[in-house]
Amino acid sequence: MSAESSISLGEITQGQKLEGTVSKVTLSGAIVDVGAPVMGLLHISDLGEKTVTRTSDVLSEGQSITTWVKRVDLTGGRLSLTMVQPPQYTWNNLEPGMQVEGKVVRLERFGAFVDIGAQTDGLVHVSEMATGRVSKPSDVVSEGDQVSVWIKDVDKKSRRISLTLLEPPEVDIRALRPDMAFTGKVVRIESFGAFVDIGAGRDGMIHVTEMGRGYVGSPSEIVSVGDEVQVRVLEVDARRGRISLSMKDLPTDEYMIDEEEEELPTAMELALRSAMGEEGIEFSVKQQGRRRKKKGRRRYDPMRDEIISRTLATHQD
Repeated sequence: MSAESSISLGEITQGQKLEGTVSKVTLSGAIVDVGAPVMGLLHISDLGEKTVTRTSDVLSEGQSITTWVKRVDLTGGRLSLTMVQPPQYTWNNLEPGMQVEGKVVRLERFGAFVDIGAQTDGLVHVSEMATGRVSKPSDVVSEGDQVSVWIKDVDKKSRRISLTLLEPPEVDIRALRPDMAFTGKVVRIESFGAFVDIGAGRDGMIHVTEMGRGYVGSPSEIVSVGDEVQVRVLEVDARRGRISLSMKDLPTDEYMIDEEEEELPTAMELALRSAMGEEGIEFSVKQQGRRRKKKGRRRYDPMRDEIISRTLATHQD
């Protein structure tokens, strides 16, 4: 037991980093003073990544070492240590979309294995190394390279971690729903439509029939490459990576239609309103709007016809 305890056993947690001094070297390992009420036991199998046959080949009494807590037994008063640094990430704190730093440890024809400090190395498939086609992993990375990767998928049961070198898109294609509106950039024009980048990793396609209410002969009549356009999601096929878009029936269309319908009154209408006001007859703008749209026979109104006749006569004078 340590003469002076700087930390209580109850304050020690699994995975905690502790500095210590080798108190005794044995055939099975070493006894280490880490400043706790009890000495820590360091087994020979926990002296490093490589296999050690004799503890004395690695440690000596009085040597200062860095250890991590492997297990702590409060009831039995036992403390097990290791010189192998525990993984930075556990299965519980690895999430898709998380960005981590790692080291390329092995290359295969289908991809590269990267040590990200988890309980197992992650795999970057060759298809996840660049936006274009990659013939072989060695064209992009080499063993020993430090890389930034994003977690694509975590399978705790199979102990597999899928990684990607491609930064995830701003918009998850799996979260797209019909009628969602976005501002996108036209990146390509074809005879049948235009492709728009809405930040989903896959460009969406606006068919020429979805570019306007009237007939559109060619997409280039409406948009050009580089244009920023308002679009609405029509349909999404996440499995095939297809996004169908439209430039029709956007949320802003309502306001545009309202503005088009609201016309300024003509000089005749202003004079008519004034004359009707003098006669004590209320003039309704809404009724006027309906009369404009309505096509049919007008009901005879003698008072109104009299006012219109007098108004015309006044303007002719």
